[in-house]
Amino acid sequence: MTTRTIFLITCASSMTIWGANNSAMQGPVTGYIFDPGIRAIRQVTGMPGAAYLGAAVVSNVDSAYVSRDGSAAFAVQAGRLVLYTGLTNVTPASVALRGLITADRVAWAPGATAAAIYSSKYGQAQIVSGLLQTPSVSAPIDLSALSGEVAALAFDGQQIILAVASSGSGGIYIVTPQSVPQRIASAVSPSAISLAGADLYFVDRQTQQIWQIQSYAQQPTLLLFASDASLSSLVGLQLSADNTRLYVAGAGNGAVTVYDVAARSQIQSIALNFTPTRLDRFVRNCR
Repeated sequence: MTTRTIFLITCASSMTIWGANNSAMQGPVTGYIFDPGIRAIRQVTGMPGAAYLGAAVVSNVDSAYVSRDGSAAFAVQAGRLVLYTGLTNVTPASVALRGLITADRVAWAPGATAAAIYSSKYGQAQIVSGLLQTPSVSAPIDLSALSGEVAALAFDGQQIILAVASSGSGGIYIVTPQSVPQRIASAVSPSAISLAGADLYFVDRQTQQIWQIQSYAQQPTLLLFASDASLSSLVGLQLSADNTRLYVAGAGNGAVTVYDVAARSQIQSIALNFTPTRLDRFVRNCR
């Protein structure tokens, strides 16, 4: 059994996948994505270079957040956030969760065992744990004191990491159910976050810079990773599964730029024929 890492680049109007949508084709299911065109969570079938969108597994979806391993998803349906498990089954199971806030951002912890959700309407966050056994919902965490827009969300299983865009108090914040938000890095317009063990990376859409925070949960140290004139309007950031490559999606330059993490240098620029709005990575085990 091999593990493959697949990057999905999202544009505002549709989900872009390698290859064409052809129901007559067959191949291994390599993951699941949300297709806004038909308001459904769909299979990604086939391998990179010859993949296409397959059958819908959950329909009537306004938005969705699929775990990286493809085992579960949060879906917004009729204004409610619903958890679906067993996406690989013929009929995925919906799980009713009491006390769940109406969220518009979801960040999955590694292993899809827990997730953090955020509601911009109410300025609240919440942690949902035990997703593989008996899901439980924490009390809402009040984040209304934060000044600015929460532009990105990440979750390491213990702490929620927020990218807050604000001219005066913007930056990267960490928070737990037991602590108030703590700013660990200042930035005017952070727009994406990616975790890599004890470190995290984020991009600033205004300065077009990529930053690294070493030991973000213990003794945060902010380092400039790259300041590249070719980047523009950064909207997405992801690390490869082995943390050796950093991928950055730019809406302004219409490309995904690839960096060697150890050398802190650009090694490739992949031109896109659309304007990206985000960059997601998921991993599926293909038999």
